[in-house]
Amino acid sequence: MKKRDTLLIVDDMEVNRAILRSLFERQYNLLEAENGEQALLLLHEYEEHVAAMLLDLVMPVKNGYEVMEEMGKSGLVSRIPVIVITSDDTAESEVRAFDLGAADIIMKPFEPHVVKRRVQNAVDLCRHKLHLEELVEEQSASLRESNAIMIDALSSIIEYRSVESGQHIRRIRMFTKILLEDVAKAYQEYNLDSRTIEIIADASSMHDIGKIAIPDSILNKPGPLTREEFEVMKTHTTKGCEMLSGLERMNDKEYIGYAYNICRYHHERWNGKGYPDGLKGDNIPICAQVVAIADCYDALTTDRVYKKALPAEQAFNMILNGECGEFSPRLLECFKNVREDFAALSRAYADGVGPKFKPERKELRKPETIDAVNTMEQGQMKYLTLLRYVDSTVMEVDLNTGIYHVVYMPNRDFELLRSGSRFEDSVRAFAQGSVYPDDRGTVLGLLGDYMTQFFSDGLMKRTRKYRVLDQTTGAYYWCYATLLRVDIGNPGQKKVMLVWHRASDEQQEVLLPSTVKEGMYRGTVISRLAGGVMKCRNDKWYTLADNGKGLCDLICCTEQDLSEKYHNRYLEIIFPADRDRVSQEMVSQLEEGRITELEYRLVTEEGKLIWVMDRSILVTEEDGLEYIYTLLVDVTQSHKAMEELQMSAERYKIILDQTKDVIFEWKIATDEISYSSNWEHEYGYQPIMDGISRRLPFASHINPDDIPDVLKFTNDMMTGRPFGDVEFRLANSEGRYCWCRVRATTQFDTAGKPRTVVGIIADIDDEKRATEKLIDRAERDVLTKLYNKRAARHKISRFLELSQGSGCSAMLMIDVDNFKLVNDRYGHMFGDAVLTEMASRISSHFRDSDIVSRIGGDEFMVFMPGIGKHEIAMERAERLMASFQTMFKNNLKDVPFSCSIGIAYSPEDGSDFQSLFQNSDAALYQAKLEGKNRCMQYCKSAVNTAFEFKEEADRPEDERESAEQRGQVTVAKVISMTFQELYDAADFDQAMNSILEMTGRLFHVSRVYIFENCADNEERCTNTFEWCREGIRPQRDELRNLAYGDMGGDYRDNFNEEGVFYCLDITELTPELQCLLADQGIASVLQCSITADGVFKGFVGFDECGTARIWTQEQVDCLVFLSKMLSTFLLKKRAEDRVRESMLNLERVLNNQNSWIYVIDGDTYELRYINEKTHRLAPESRLGICCYDAFFHRDKPCERCPVRECAGKGSSAMEIYNPVLKVWTLADSSRIRWGDRDAFLLACHDISPYKEGEAAEGVTLLNLEDR
Repeated sequence: MKKRDTLLIVDDMEVNRAILRSLFERQYNLLEAENGEQALLLLHEYEEHVAAMLLDLVMPVKNGYEVMEEMGKSGLVSRIPVIVITSDDTAESEVRAFDLGAADIIMKPFEPHVVKRRVQNAVDLCRHKLHLEELVEEQSASLRESNAIMIDALSSIIEYRSVESGQHIRRIRMFTKILLEDVAKAYQEYNLDSRTIEIIADASSMHDIGKIAIPDSILNKPGPLTREEFEVMKTHTTKGCEMLSGLERMNDKEYIGYAYNICRYHHERWNGKGYPDGLKGDNIPICAQVVAIADCYDALTTDRVYKKALPAEQAFNMILNGECGEFSPRLLECFKNVREDFAALSRAYADGVGPKFKPERKELRKPETIDAVNTMEQGQMKYLTLLRYVDSTVMEVDLNTGIYHVVYMPNRDFELLRSGSRFEDSVRAFAQGSVYPDDRGTVLGLLGDYMTQFFSDGLMKRTRKYRVLDQTTGAYYWCYATLLRVDIGNPGQKKVMLVWHRASDEQQEVLLPSTVKEGMYRGTVISRLAGGVMKCRNDKWYTLADNGKGLCDLICCTEQDLSEKYHNRYLEIIFPADRDRVSQEMVSQLEEGRITELEYRLVTEEGKLIWVMDRSILVTEEDGLEYIYTLLVDVTQSHKAMEELQMSAERYKIILDQTKDVIFEWKIATDEISYSSNWEHEYGYQPIMDGISRRLPFASHINPDDIPDVLKFTNDMMTGRPFGDVEFRLANSEGRYCWCRVRATTQFDTAGKPRTVVGIIADIDDEKRATEKLIDRAERDVLTKLYNKRAARHKISRFLELSQGSGCSAMLMIDVDNFKLVNDRYGHMFGDAVLTEMASRISSHFRDSDIVSRIGGDEFMVFMPGIGKHEIAMERAERLMASFQTMFKNNLKDVPFSCSIGIAYSPEDGSDFQSLFQNSDAALYQAKLEGKNRCMQYCKSAVNTAFEFKEEADRPEDERESAEQRGQVTVAKVISMTFQELYDAADFDQAMNSILEMTGRLFHVSRVYIFENCADNEERCTNTFEWCREGIRPQRDELRNLAYGDMGGDYRDNFNEEGVFYCLDITELTPELQCLLADQGIASVLQCSITADGVFKGFVGFDECGTARIWTQEQVDCLVFLSKMLSTFLLKKRAEDRVRESMLNLERVLNNQNSWIYVIDGDTYELRYINEKTHRLAPESRLGICCYDAFFHRDKPCERCPVRECAGKGSSAMEIYNPVLKVWTLADSSRIRWGDRDAFLLACHDISPYKEGEAAEGVTLLNLEDR
């Protein structure tokens, strides 16, 4: 299952989307839609990526209710939780939303933290449900596999009783599956999906289960059965059903049902002459019909006690021709399609063969030997062949739906039947333009009582006669129009077939003023053709009957050349590479009518190639043969021009393929757009291609915030702007918004109006993301990483502009009281650390959607959009003041911390940034005047009595060196020294202790240590490394084998998502955790987790004892990075230790074996390992020398080498006599991986006592499988 990490936010208000975006942008990838139609488009495109949808109810195009209705119909609502966010708190709205499938409803205005928690709960619940469904499916698959094993075991009983059956059960199962798959393609009415096919194929194993009850004397009789014996044999069908009835307690009722039908009815036949019940036709279950063919084929093609196997081709013909009983004609058509599959499986799974892999069907079914057309296509071909034979115009009509289809039209006399959008229109047009005036009423009767009476009387066929205009001669001829009923088995179905054919019993004609003589048809056709004209027979060679005029001139030859060189075969004049195509296209076009048109190449007498346009008509002459009259036109020059254009297009394509840019062409008049082929490669889905100006605003993958810019661009180009560009975000195949830049040029027609817009869509996402990072860095305060004043001003102004005074927002101005004392007493470096901690404390009290900034010195500004009521801002301000009073309480008792806060509200106190800033600053000033450490809301009268503030409220920031710059030297030094120490270390433990000491001294901490999970229990940990400053008591010997769950709860829960546990003051922790840390003398702590593949493996810690420690962000980042580096080396070292221990254990095991065991390199024959017993037998052997040298004193490999025997099989066994060591051994060899190379393990067992008395030259090679 793909990772679901995307939230879809659907709201037509940009300000609402902005608030929700700020809540979730760090946790999720976000997609946005501003109407229901666009939401559904994105849902269907990114269904597997979307974790949840936040849906507004009141929207244009499609509202939220309609979106949920569509999701319910498609099943999406059960896989994607929908959280409705609305201001409609009526009971009817809630009930309707929940009835449509909403997972939760959140009322506006909302508390952001509550929204985040409820959305996360819905996502987690849905993920858990989907995970459980996967587990259930896995369990079901495992259960089915277990059932299949039991069924195979039960079926094997029959195989061992019936000596001739061999792998009969396996073949039947495969035959059944293959034939069912073809039936499913051809006949959808059987409702055979892949799951049903698998069940039937498995159930086919039980078809002969009843043979268990048949006596061996009958079951394995070598000759024909007597009548009485055959009656006993026939009972195996009913006996098997009795056995299956006893399995009703099995939960899989569907499987048992198929198995029962197959067992009972697989000897029934289509004509009712089978047994045991004599069922006929489709009364026989389709599963039994398929197994019957499979069983019959297998019986014919395998050896039985009473007969020898027949060739597959003979068996195939016997089944098709009814020699084994009559089968369904439909299934026989499918059986033809799988003939090669059946034959290949018979060979692969023949008795006694047993392949190790299942043959691939795509290899078995070769295109050149198997009809590529399925059964339905074959039926269509036969249908069209019949129509061509009768030479009649045929139309199919469904009067219930109004759909009509002219299936076949041999000439253009009935062309008007295709002219109408409805059946009635086509009939009227045909009557008006092609029927003799006196007969038009007869034709129009099809639209009235004639057709009504046809159905009301239940007729199946009705014929009328009228005169039709011959478009070639200009004369009218008599024509029969026959009405045929289709699907007479369904009384409510009103489908008919109309057939028009020329009357042959009367030759009456009514001539127009430009009369022509009877029998002038051929002369008229040829007289209208000009250029290279010929007549040929409609055979496979297109044999020339009359080359007419111009053919010889066209190819620069004589009539004698045509006869002697080309044998009067027109096909031989055609360029060989075009012959197959010409034949195929000719047949294809003649299936639809008598007129053809195609282009191909001819070879002239000089060997040159010329392109010709071939326009032909098929005529049946008096001799009963079909002739093709052809006009050939030389189009070589036009083709050369086309080839030049094609070459030019290919050059452009090569250029385009070298770039990721997408080329597009927008036709303004038709509002259609086409893209270059690399669109789908870049974005993975089909773009909008028509109705651009209409569909773009409502149903596209463009970020809704960018749609106004895109619409402005399209309008500018449509109104005649010659050049234009626009940048916007476009969703890719994974649902991620990527930045694109469109640059386009307008092309104008002769009247100067814009006709086409051509341009490129360039991927600028990397460039844009890099720019955004630089912008974000520029927008941040260097010390606190909060927004600076300029960035905050821009964001707040943008929000106020979008909200247009709707909703309540608040601006808080915060000033730290008496902060100058901190700088004076402890210095600016310490003051920076305090400011960093304050910024973190302020951010923690506000929402992710709130804008928190440092605007200078010790002043901060917070903007809270969409708070709903004033009390929320006041409550946050009071909590912040209380938090400031407890800050550093135990560390800096001589410097009390507090803050003053001024609040202004929008829109009451101002609807633009400048007004809010001035008023909140005025409120802050009032709070300072009234004694500090308090919060004041803006009141104009109170402020005016206190002071007169200036319009420009910006204050200059103090110039000081940034903490980032001061920390760079320390960070670089620690990282460099740590890496060098680990890289050069000969003793890992010593290097690790050295690094801990170096880090502790550089950062002036009390204790640095590492805890690792216990090797035998991941729920416990041990202090493995430790460094302590002078005067600090070590804890390593005491902190061993500790349970995480006993350390004040599960100790691992203290680490955040980044794997960091930071506590400035342990008194803020739980009593249990305080006790645990206080016993170690810890005042503040920073710890970083050690993880491997997401699993907690321990942690690296830094303690400060005595007084609390304030860590700057730079220090935290450095120590986190250092911890990750130590973790990487530590985990690698532990893995190497485990591998080394495993190798030692393996060597101990091999050394204790009572066999000579050694390992040989497969390429060089060098010894890679020798156990102790081998070394005692051959003391001169050692690692690195070749085995034949060490044991046989040879200079080349042995002729009979167990390694060579094993190379092609995976394992082998061989008896070997060693004349040097004078021992007989049975050498078992097998292929293994030794270290990083392929090798062979040889275990040589002493068999000298058993070989006494045998001659050395009689050694026999024994293959392990033969033994």
